[in-house]
This record gives sequence, C-alpha cells and structure tokens, in this order.
Amino acid sequence: MKNGSVKPSALLRKLGAGRQQNRLYLALGEIGRIERTLFMLDWIENPQLRQESQAGLNKGEARHTLAKAVFAHSHGRINDRSPDAQQKRAMALNLVIAAIIYWNTMYINKAADYLQRAGKLPDPSLLKHVSPLGWTHINLTGDYVWDSGAAERSNERPLHLSYVRKWG
Repeated sequence: MKNGSVKPSALLRKLGAGRQQNRLYLALGEIGRIERTLFMLDWIENPQLRQESQAGLNKGEARHTLAKAVFAHSHGRINDRSPDAQQKRAMALNLVIAAIIYWNTMYINKAADYLQRAGKLPDPSLLKHVSPLGWTHINLTGDYVWDSGAAERSNERPLHLSYVRKWG
C-alpha cells in the first residue's frame, strides 16, 4: 500500500473474502471506525470544517443541477445501449457544461472589471464566492442562429449592464 502497488480497498476485499473473517480485516475495520469517529468529533467542534464541506457539497449539487438542465430532454438518462455511445454522450455533456462554465467565468470577470473601474466593487475578495454554474441566461432549448461572420467582428458579446447594475 505504501508504494502504491495495491489499493487499500483491494486489500480489504481480499481479507474479507474468506469464509472465516481474518483478524487483520476485523482490526482494520475497527481502525476505520476510530478514524470516522475522530472525523465526526472534528466536524462537531470545527465550524469552518463544516462550512468548507457544505460549500463543496453546494458546488457539486450546482454542477449536477446544471447537468440535469442541459440533459433535460432525456430526463437525465442516457438511453444508448453500447458503452462507447454512453461514454460519448457523457463526454458531450461534460463539454457543454465546461463551455457554459467558461462563458460565465469570462463574463463574470468582465463584469467585475467594469465594476472595479467604476469604483462600485465593494469587496473584491467576495468574487471567489461567485459561482459560474448559473444558466438562466442561456437558451438550452430552441432555435440557434450561427452567424459565421460574428467571430470575425468580435470574439466577445457586449456586457449587459442591466446584470452589472444588480451588483453595483
């Protein structure tokens, strides 16, 4: 386990697979219970640990909600039978989510720069709490018009000041 040649879970599975449970397996299970108890005590005593864990959970839930919104036409299910097709669908979903996050990050940065220049950004350290996982401004269903000349004119859309005014 130390040099990484075997995973702890594989070792425990082998130890617990026998007809009669191995003493080492039982001892390792007890050590696991002790570790879990120590973590729970840290959790109870440390409000910052609880806040950090909750923030991480919230980010994960927001990402899953975005994925569900993007994939709503299939009710969140991949109906392809072959593993390759399922993997392609999952990779395409991740690509669309990454594009949305990139787009949002780019425009959040643009809005923050605008507010900074205008002297209306109260505390720049709060920007680390702004999530790029929103999608209400993105048309997830409907008709799309692809203007091939738009990329030559500008690679960015203008910043909508109505959104920026909400923050300022």
